[in-house]
Amino acid sequence: MINAVNFTKKDEINSMSSTPLQKVAGNTVHVLGAAITERPDETTGEAKKVGLLVTEEFGTLSTISGTAIKSLDMIIDYMTDLQGDLSTADEKVIVNIKSSKSNSGRDFLTLEIV
Repeated sequence: MINAVNFTKKDEINSMSSTPLQKVAGNTVHVLGAAITERPDETTGEAKKVGLLVTEEFGTLSTISGTAIKSLDMIIDYMTDLQGDLSTADEKVIVNIKSSKSNSGRDFLTLEIV
């Protein structure tokens, strides 16, 4: 793991059958745990960063989006800094998953804490 918070071995196992983050773009989720790890690319074998979110609504979500992973790294730090139990209503981290287009027409994902 490169960076993680509230991310268990069970979450890591479940991440192997995760839902791609882009499939739930436009939704707001309650993040229970998160991680950034490296996994081999299925085609090239080259190590690639993968962002993982454990959510109440969709279970485990994954992304290889560089923009989303940068945001996720900061969200992990934010969650680590939070005092108290993240399972209580006052301490839940709520995140909007947004999909946008760049000036060159490429789709990209961003994460925004609500």
